[in-house]
Parts: sequence; C-alpha cells; structure tokens
Amino acid sequence: MANPTTNYGFVLPTATDLVTDLPADFDVALQGVDTRLKALQPGTTLGDLAYSSATANTNTRLGVGTTGQVLTVAGGVPAWAAPAGGGKLLQVVSATTTTQTTLTTASYTDTTITATITPTLATSKILVMITAAIRLSASGGGAGARYNNANAKIMRGATDVFVMDDGNFFSMYGQDITEIGMRQTFAFNYLDSPATTSATTYKVQANNDTGSLIFQVNSNTSQIILMEIGA
Repeated sequence: MANPTTNYGFVLPTATDLVTDLPADFDVALQGVDTRLKALQPGTTLGDLAYSSATANTNTRLGVGTTGQVLTVAGGVPAWAAPAGGGKLLQVVSATTTTQTTLTTASYTDTTITATITPTLATSKILVMITAAIRLSASGGGAGARYNNANAKIMRGATDVFVMDDGNFFSMYGQDITEIGMRQTFAFNYLDSPATTSATTYKVQANNDTGSLIFQVNSNTSQIILMEIGA
C-alpha cells in the first residue's frame, strides 16, 4: 500500500516507526483519517446532505431544507427551493347522491349534493364541479299561464360563493296549458379561493317560485367533484 494512501492521502506508520515511535505515528495516522472522513461527511444537523465540491476528497454540506421545499440545482450545485406553482392538480374529492329531494318553497334548501375537502395549501384554489339530475314543474299564474323559476347556489360552509337566482339556474313558462314539466341534467362549475388548510365543505342549495323542483329525480345520480389547484 502506498504511503500516504492513493485515494485519500492517509499517512501510515512506517515499519521503522512501528518500532521507534509507535504512539506518535498512530496519532498522526488516525488524526489524518479523522480529518479526511469529516471532509467527506460535513453534516452537522439531522437531514443535512453532502455533495462533492470542487476540492478533491472534500464534500460540501447542504443544510436540511424546510417543509414543502424540493431539491433542485442552482449554479451547478444542489439547492433547496419552493416548488414551482401554477395550475398543479393537488388532490380530487368526489361524492355522489341518489337521495330524491323535493323543494316546493322559496326558501333555499339543501339538495344532498355535498363534499368536503382539506386543502394542502392556503393559496390553493378549489374547482367545484356539479352535475345535478333535476325535474322542474310549473303551476300557477293567471289566464292559463304556467311558470316556475328555479334558483341554486354553491355554498362553502355557511357562505354563498356562487348564486344563480332570478331563474338563471332553470326557468320555464307556458301559456294556455294546465301543466308543464321538464327533466334535465345540469352541469355548472365555480373556481373558489377558500384561503384555508382546514376541512372545507361545499354543498348545493336550491329553491323555486311555484310548483316543484326535484333533485335526484327518480333516484338518479347527482355528483360533486372538488379539485384542489395549486396557485
């Protein structure tokens, strides 16, 4: 074996030194090993990383990053950085319901279309996508006229975030008829900014002016999908 060693330059006692100066030479040799190993592993904190530096047989310490950071390369060396943002789909939550729900008043009422999501980041947006199977019937009015306006809204908890009123959700009108009704599957979406990482519940409420509005008519399926989009 070469003395010092080929790769790391460890200094070894010579055969003569082993006889004449063993303690001192072992002290030199082991101190050299200790110094070299520390150069190869410069970490001082749990989670530190070491990478090869420009100096032979010496590594550079990269301190542990913070929660949520990702490992990248900057200037040719490893570095911690915040993840790139913008439009990343972070999670999807969906729920379905087949519970037939009949609404006959102007008071907003739950439709059993509901789901809960816990955002991973307070900066995320939540895309709410609704598909609702409904039937609207019309009655009332004068001179044989039949009409009904259905209104709906998406709620985040107790807060209205998207409202379709004045018949903008579903409306019908008929003249000189005794009854009118229509079944249809409606799809509507809303992009919300809840600004929280707490569990957040979205639901659909609806009402109608006269006649009846039925959600999940004949136990057909309505669905709600919640998508967390990274900011």
